[in-house]
Amino acid sequence: MEQTMEENGVERPERRKHANLRALFDDVVRHVEPFFKEGGGLNGSRTDFWMVRTISDAYPQLSNEEAHVLAKAATRYYLERK
Repeated sequence: MEQTMEENGVERPERRKHANLRALFDDVVRHVEPFFKEGGGLNGSRTDFWMVRTISDAYPQLSNEEAHVLAKAATRYYLERK
């Protein structure tokens, strides 16, 4: 397991289970941004299916689980910035 350093110099274990997806996150956020813009919903429908589909189409090498992990992370990202 990978270790990370805190500001006080203490090492702590990496908490992410899918650290390999971190490199894709910023690009994924840009791909799914339209789902979170004002009026970007799908007539009140849940958008998580379409977000996963968008991510899977952009990154066909990802498993369905990995696409879901990225979709949930992107949702948290946008909800925290509202």
